[in-house]
Amino acid sequence: MSGAAPSFVEMELRSNDTRRHWSPSSQTYAPADVLIQYLAEGWEISPVVGLEEHWHAGVRRVDVYHFELTKDGQTQILPVQSNPVIRRLMNQRQLKIVLLKRDNVQLSD
Repeated sequence: MSGAAPSFVEMELRSNDTRRHWSPSSQTYAPADVLIQYLAEGWEISPVVGLEEHWHAGVRRVDVYHFELTKDGQTQILPVQSNPVIRRLMNQRQLKIVLLKRDNVQLSD
């Protein structure tokens, strides 16, 4: 949702004003606060989010959401593990989730 008002979660995380560097070459998944930081810096989030499911022993699932962010003609894919902050942000922004096949997932360079 372009121009959406910041959520309570975003406002809370912004109030800490802690900056964290993240690089896909050093960390496979970005922490939730990195996504919030990008949003605070004016990056726009796509209304469609990719969901990659990882099953462990066939009974425990770990979800990774792939967010597409754009700003000034640049695009970045940010993979973030599911957690309460991410689920609440997606719910508040009414983002659509599309299931990704693991073979088709491509992490950013």
